[in-house]
Amino acid sequence: MPKSNPYKQGSIVYFQGDRADKIFVLQSGVVDLCTKNIETGYETHDLVQRGEFFGVKSALGGYPREELASVLADSVIMTFTVPEFEAFARNNTRIVLKMLKVFSKQLREVNKQLSTVTKDEETTTPEEGLFNVAKFYIQRKRLKESEYVLRKYIETYPSGNNIAEAKAQYAKIAAEKA
Repeated sequence: MPKSNPYKQGSIVYFQGDRADKIFVLQSGVVDLCTKNIETGYETHDLVQRGEFFGVKSALGGYPREELASVLADSVIMTFTVPEFEAFARNNTRIVLKMLKVFSKQLREVNKQLSTVTKDEETTTPEEGLFNVAKFYIQRKRLKESEYVLRKYIETYPSGNNIAEAKAQYAKIAAEKA
C-alpha cells in the first residue's frame, strides 16, 4: 500500500546514484530534480509538478538514480514500491499516458543534447570501431578479449582497411599463448 510521507524544506528524497526501488508522486509542495547537462556539464533543474511521478525510470529499470531529488518547500510525497506502482498503473491508464508524454519529452531533450555534442566530432564506421576495440584490449594486455575481437574483425571485414594489422596482431597473440 503506497504511503504518504511529509518532507521538510531542505530534505533530500534521494541522491544521484542511490539504489532505485521506490517511485514517488508529489502530492503537495515543491521538489527539484537536479541533473548534469551532458552538453554543458552544468546542473539543470526540473521542478516536479503536483500530481507528477518521479523516480520512475530508475526504479522500473533497476538502475541507480540519475538525479538528486531535493525538497524546496515543505511537501507531502506518496511513495510506491515497484509492485505497488505496477498494480496502480494497470488500473490507471491515464497515468501511463501522462508518463509516456514525460518520457517522450525527456528522450527528445537527450537526443537534442547528444546531437549537439556529437555534431562536431568525427564519425567512426563500424569497421573502425571494431578495430579500435581490439586496439583497446591489446593496449591493456587483455589477450583473450583482443583475440576474440580481432577474430571477429578478420571474419567480418576480410578486406578491411586494417586487415593486415589485425592479422599480424592475431598471429602475435596466438604465438604468445603457445
